[in-house]
Amino acid sequence: MKRHSQKLKYPLKLNLKYKYYIPLIAILFPLLSFTQTEFTTWGNITGIRVDNQLMEFNTSLIIIDVNNLERKTRKEGQRINFKRELDRKSFSYGMDSLSWRQTLYSKKKGTAVIEVDFSSTIDTLIQGAYFRIDLPEDFDNATTFQVINPAEISFKEISTRFQGADYKAPATSMKVMSPTRELEIEFEKPTDVSIRTKDSLHPEIQLNYRVAGGQLVANRHYTNTFTISVSGEIDKSPVELQLFPDQLGEKFDGIGGNFRLQNPDADPQVIDYSLKNLNVAWSRVEMPWRQWHPDLEKDPIVEAKNGNIHPKVKEAMEMAKRLNKLGIPVILACWFAPDWAILGEKAWGRNPDGTRGNQLDPTKKMQIYESIAKYITYLKDAYGVQSVMFSFNESDLGIDVRQTAEEHNTLIKELGAYFRSKGIETKFLLGDTADANGWDFTTIASIDPETRPYIGGVSFHSWRGWTLENLIKWSDISKRVDVPLFVGEGSIDVGAWRYPQIFEEPTYALDEIDVYLQILNIAQPLTILQWQLTSDYSVLSGGGIFGNVEDELYPTQRFYNLKQLGNTPSGLNAIPITSQQKLLTSTAFVNSRQNKMAIHLVNKGATRMGTIKGIPNRIKRLQVYITNKESSFQSIGAVPVSNGVAVVELQGASFISLINR
Repeated sequence: MKRHSQKLKYPLKLNLKYKYYIPLIAILFPLLSFTQTEFTTWGNITGIRVDNQLMEFNTSLIIIDVNNLERKTRKEGQRINFKRELDRKSFSYGMDSLSWRQTLYSKKKGTAVIEVDFSSTIDTLIQGAYFRIDLPEDFDNATTFQVINPAEISFKEISTRFQGADYKAPATSMKVMSPTRELEIEFEKPTDVSIRTKDSLHPEIQLNYRVAGGQLVANRHYTNTFTISVSGEIDKSPVELQLFPDQLGEKFDGIGGNFRLQNPDADPQVIDYSLKNLNVAWSRVEMPWRQWHPDLEKDPIVEAKNGNIHPKVKEAMEMAKRLNKLGIPVILACWFAPDWAILGEKAWGRNPDGTRGNQLDPTKKMQIYESIAKYITYLKDAYGVQSVMFSFNESDLGIDVRQTAEEHNTLIKELGAYFRSKGIETKFLLGDTADANGWDFTTIASIDPETRPYIGGVSFHSWRGWTLENLIKWSDISKRVDVPLFVGEGSIDVGAWRYPQIFEEPTYALDEIDVYLQILNIAQPLTILQWQLTSDYSVLSGGGIFGNVEDELYPTQRFYNLKQLGNTPSGLNAIPITSQQKLLTSTAFVNSRQNKMAIHLVNKGATRMGTIKGIPNRIKRLQVYITNKESSFQSIGAVPVSNGVAVVELQGASFISLINR
């Protein structure tokens, strides 16, 4: 049969509702030396990198049920497993009885091959399972489409002939062309293609490819292979960055780390390596309260002095002692409370009402206060550690003590007063929330004048919610209570421990440090405490970590990102830095009197020249460091500063730092 190439011009004048769902099925990308498919930790492609230029688009796998309800792959939205075998990357997803598997690799520059497998463990009926591509703004109303197979039809005919979509037909391949980009998708098997748009002014073009639909037969596998090729202009235009060194912001102490001990076999080597090779400025250590005081009728200090101290408690206290001896301030965080201190039976996972964790028993309030105070006192008396602050970890979510905002305020106010009455100097972290969305959890305490004296810091965790609006909120809260802001747990995917090979992907490493720079620029925390500097979510690999017993212990790209960020000189304050390049994230710190400066940049675009203006005149040169998938905190020389201006090459897909000590 002769193939027909159908060309569709985009100038659409359509009045379409965004309601027709045609999910797609295709997925990620491989990684070669000349091309790299960028993807989220849950497997949705965000583009293909060509010569370090990210050719953007977004993919997802979608299931539409018989009630027209859509489920798509998203962050924390499904069970995930991820594996790497040489250049092939595989994501597996579970959505109740339905499963996806996608294997990604590359054959040539600018391409990604995606093998998709969809199945159900039971006979069931669905509208469809799809691979979807959402196109970026570059694909505007000047976009054209070339679909291989169908006969030619005009755009006017498309608008009237198909309901719910601008175009729908079977095909074996298609091209989408804008003035600056081209995307070609080839299918191993013919499949239905649907093109959807929002409107002619803001098209928001969506391409949908059917993988399966209708009656599904149990354990039958529905498969297709998609090859996505991208091309387009490489944007190497120079960028200008402007510093404002007179507008001093908050102090930055450097990086910190969490040291919650969970793996006695693998943790010690990671801790040793991290403390030897990183500039760790702050620490957060577990207070194993559940093991410290399991029996309300017994005095935990007396028990400890008699040698009846739980190994987990002893190890946590020894960890705190080690950090304290290195001059690293220690924050205590509690996950699990003793059974006597909580309401109801100990919760593991979600409760029937959807909540997590347990509330503290208000009738045992004084016993709770006394028990926590005794832990802090014993830690100081027996191990010489004056803990700086205390918090219940993520109590807004219930991991694993759950509090309301009112209870959070009451605890800080009353336990803080109790500490003072016992001569305990430890203060509290306000918030210490599960993510940056939880800022409202702090509001009541932040405006209570009786609570304020006991707040030593404000904290959120960076797992999600790092929007501009949220980061401004956290900055404002910190200023309101006049104490430093902390990122109590730093990283970007709380579920990644389930598919730990993702930690070694260059995309994950670049995304993580990019988020850190966003936070540092807007919220200006005193430190970001990496989760963790143990074998959990480790920035190292090998040595048995995550089951990797074949390799000796070695640092990953994420480790070198931390090392480079931690190379920021001490005693610096944040200052504003601006740029018009959306693929460039930046943050800057300065101490003009001491001629110290650090400028940190993440370039997610192609290699380009950068001109940095506003550098204090007394600074005459800046040392340049770079970390990416080829370079590990590599010093690449110094650039001169003339009249407050420095010009530097910004390598693509890289973390770049310019530092003067």
